[in-house]
Amino acid sequence: MSYTVPTNELTLTDIKSFRAAAIEAGIVRALALGLARSRDELVVRAALPNTDFPVGWFQEQYRNPVIAAAGWGTVYDLNLAGAGTVANSPALANSKVAVFFKFADYTAAPLINGLRFRVGGTGATTKASFQMQLEIGAKLEPDVYFTEPIVYDPQDVVYIEAYYTAAVAVGAEGFAFGCFIIERLGAVIS
Repeated sequence: MSYTVPTNELTLTDIKSFRAAAIEAGIVRALALGLARSRDELVVRAALPNTDFPVGWFQEQYRNPVIAAAGWGTVYDLNLAGAGTVANSPALANSKVAVFFKFADYTAAPLINGLRFRVGGTGATTKASFQMQLEIGAKLEPDVYFTEPIVYDPQDVVYIEAYYTAAVAVGAEGFAFGCFIIERLGAVIS
């Protein structure tokens, strides 16, 4: 079962366990796909928005696109013509596995209260869905951990949607993802 847990309900040991589970899920998947022969040939690092998802984010920070009205909208920059379609959604490089394990909304009055992690663009397969109104809206803590890591394979078309409760100007909603990239030594780190 997938749901979110706010940081204020977690101990340091719990947080380390969530991170370790995400890393292990990514390593297991990378080895199963043959990205490396052993764990020693893999590196785990924090995702860089533009480096790892270059079609979606144009800087090394997460930012929302223009959202015209309340409802489900992409977290990618809609100024890019056709964003959210299979042709223009960010495909993960053929040498990387991505594992999402956390979300944070650091806006004073958050407008995001749900997330959908999908593969393949609009109307595609949903890997996980989270409703976070209680956890994020109360602002006891700005971030939540996912009870199950969301793993994307190499060449997956990564498509993440957020449920916005109102229209939003580009970059007005401050949010970020906890995401690890698992790849073979030498791509970014050697």
